Amino acid sequence: IKKDKEELITNFEVLSLLKHKRRIEGQVLLNEFVNNTVRYLETTPASKESVESVKKCRLEINKLATQNGSKIMKAELLQILNIAPSGEVEVHLIVEDCEDRLNPKELLRVVKDSLGDAVVREL
Repeated sequence: IKKDKEELITNFEVLSLLKHKRRIEGQVLLNEFVNNTVRYLETTPASKESVESVKKCRLEINKLATQNGSKIMKAELLQILNIAPSGEVEVHLIVEDCEDRLNPKELLRVVKDSLGDAVVREL
């Protein structure tokens, strides 16, 4: 990922980049930091997301915010994609002034419809 300016990227994008780098360089064993990062990210919702699901979720959340006369902040969207919230408490912790800006139940529906299996939590 090379851009002229700094940009926020999701855990899914980091995981994809590291796996891609591993394949291109033909190294299964990269340095310990990269291996630990990949191992950790594979335990998060990022491991069950896809380019399409992340794109769909971004679009649908932005559409939902616009319909409610609001905007979703980049940092909030990033956290939603990284955490894949499954309950209203999580949504309220991520989205500032949630009740005034978005319907938490609608947001959860969008996340579940877009990210699917990434939302399911193992207990």
